[in-house]
Amino acid sequence: MSRLFLWARFALSRATLGELGRLCVFATLMMVAKERAEAAAGDDIRLELHPRICTLSARDKQCESRVQAKWQAPRQESLCLVIVDRPEIKRCWENYSEGVYSIELVFAEDVVFQLKDPELQHVLASEALRVIREAVRYRHKRREPWNIFD
Repeated sequence: MSRLFLWARFALSRATLGELGRLCVFATLMMVAKERAEAAAGDDIRLELHPRICTLSARDKQCESRVQAKWQAPRQESLCLVIVDRPEIKRCWENYSEGVYSIELVFAEDVVFQLKDPELQHVLASEALRVIREAVRYRHKRREPWNIFD
């Protein structure tokens, strides 16, 4: 017999039944957790926005942009794409695994897009179109080099 086999046989003969039981339970729990994580990752519905950011200069008050929302699901779904705080904008699909929606928007604050289940209204995916304002740089007066209190 090989040395490795003899060592393994010796180690198992010294292990108590309780230790072997705990090891089996631990291995089973790890396998179940791995299967659940893989199943949850497979159910992800992805939502992407283009563009994802609108940058406003100091003189601009609002963004005007064509926004494209794309979604993908691992299986066919019935979903509705909505824009939070704008109930008049809604696009639904029945039994599709992907979809695209383009819209011309004018906005001054962040815009949140959500994919919802049309019946239960659960949010399945969400993405935000961010508004970034250019920082106005204020010119600071130079302090006197001899003033230690400023």
